[in-house]
Amino acid sequence: MRAGLYIHFPFCAAKCPYCHFSSLPWNEASYRTWRQGLGQEAAAPREAGLEFDTLYLGGGTPSLLGPDDVFWVRELAQAHFPLKIEEFTLEANPGASGTDLFRGWREAGVTRLSVGVQSFDDAVVRTLGRPYTAEEALRFCRAGRQAGFDALSIDLMIGVPGETPASVERTLETALGLEPDHVSLYILENVEGLPFEEVLVRHPVDEDAVVDAYDRIRNALEAAGLRQYEISNFARPGKACRHNLKYWRYEPFIGLGPSAGSHLPGRRWRNKTSLDDWAQALGRGETVREDVVDLGPVLAAREALIFGLRLVEGVDLGDFAERFKVDVMGLFGREVGDLVCEGLLIREGDRLRIPVDKFLVSNAVLSRFV
Repeated sequence: MRAGLYIHFPFCAAKCPYCHFSSLPWNEASYRTWRQGLGQEAAAPREAGLEFDTLYLGGGTPSLLGPDDVFWVRELAQAHFPLKIEEFTLEANPGASGTDLFRGWREAGVTRLSVGVQSFDDAVVRTLGRPYTAEEALRFCRAGRQAGFDALSIDLMIGVPGETPASVERTLETALGLEPDHVSLYILENVEGLPFEEVLVRHPVDEDAVVDAYDRIRNALEAAGLRQYEISNFARPGKACRHNLKYWRYEPFIGLGPSAGSHLPGRRWRNKTSLDDWAQALGRGETVREDVVDLGPVLAAREALIFGLRLVEGVDLGDFAERFKVDVMGLFGREVGDLVCEGLLIREGDRLRIPVDKFLVSNAVLSRFV
């Protein structure tokens, strides 16, 4: 069975005020702790019968790693997992760059560079607290483009206080000028309890303007040959992120590192979030797994439906019946019927999907299956 391998690098040069991912300030001692723990976790016994074809190094800011360190991660994975890499993604933030760095990452096996640009407008970048200018982000992406990775992906963010139609257009034109293979388009949200929550309270965002920005960017990306395949993701033919597709298609993946999640048939879990707790448990030979959930057929079908409906292609109910041995319409027939009547779902034979023009209200659709 094919699966994905995710490795969490938990360090950043600085914590962005809107970020809810698990990350820590970089320091040499903590990095050594992470590296030792990763070696121990990779060597631990685990479930058999999986063949890993994607490797994803996420974070945090994995681009803080030099080529030798990235090569070490890849060699570690290959030493302990049946790994036949078809895609190796490295997440990167604009920053220090140079032909040697990009060349080194490529030689270490990276095939896909995913750059967290967020915006090519200086005012928006400052509001987000990002430690670079729009010009520096552009130079970084150009260098990545010229380095010859199989795929260059750019993350963009909208719904930022102070954003204007002009700033959206500037970011869009700059991004398209780079001819990326993949673009992820996110709306700033879920900042409750984070420093950025106060910014949104003081400077609320016009929701109609966010909808306009999303539609403008989506239409432009489609016109440029980047087809939407998931609520937030667009790609040229053959360039969709294979690793992330495993999440949306409810396929197996293993996560290593603090806070990394894993999902196998019948079970999912998340690692201890604290770097020290994770490392100390490994040092004592104890499990690092927390929030272990046994997935019976009904719960698995429910979760797979929620993830699968994020895809433009939606889900095939016949496949669900075969995979989970449950009748999806028997379980969720009323919800599906109501949503179809409301125009929030489309059923075409056995295929069920959310209309693309309803993606911005997808949370309301998916919550009906929770």
